[in-house]
Amino acid sequence: MSKDKLPLEKDVDIELEYKVYHLWDKVKKYLKFIVATVLILFIFSLGYYFYKQKKEEENQKASVYITKINNLLADNKKDEAQKLIQEFEKNYKDTDYYKVILAYKIMMMKEENKEDISLAKELKNKLQTELSKGMIEYESYLEYKSGKQNEAKEMLKSINKEDYNYISAQSLLALIYKKEGNFQEAEKIFKTIQENKNYRYFSILARENL
Repeated sequence: MSKDKLPLEKDVDIELEYKVYHLWDKVKKYLKFIVATVLILFIFSLGYYFYKQKKEEENQKASVYITKINNLLADNKKDEAQKLIQEFEKNYKDTDYYKVILAYKIMMMKEENKEDISLAKELKNKLQTELSKGMIEYESYLEYKSGKQNEAKEMLKSINKEDYNYISAQSLLALIYKKEGNFQEAEKIFKTIQENKNYRYFSILARENL
């Protein structure tokens, strides 16, 4: 007649229990550190959540300003638009919408035949997309107008064939060469542009300058 095994032997995995206690002996030495780490991570996560909430709220309020400024400019109410721009810069300069404000300021100054290269540089540095190439071209144009032709040419040369504004940048570069009296380089660029039938305006411009 076989003897019944003890309950301990039936229901408990001795090896597993040993491993658990062994692990606990190791963990308890670092328990305070582990608890502190968990608390820090929790506080960080909570702080990040409220930070995102605050940013979303700021972005929503900033977008309202953008809509109002856009409407005022469309109605040619520049003084009122300027007041809202100043309010925006005071409260929402850290939002992504500030890039739009910079574009508005550049546009408003151009309409008054005024140009500020610092605005162009600031917007270029904030743009993280291919649109920054457009600001490089605009900045090079301002450099050229201020007499810094070499700086302007180097900036234009940084705009590659893959960039959306390559043809317009090349046109400006050719015009600078022509203004300097470097007709050979200007003609070379203008001939290349003229052969590109996808950009009719620049093709005509090139033909007229050959």
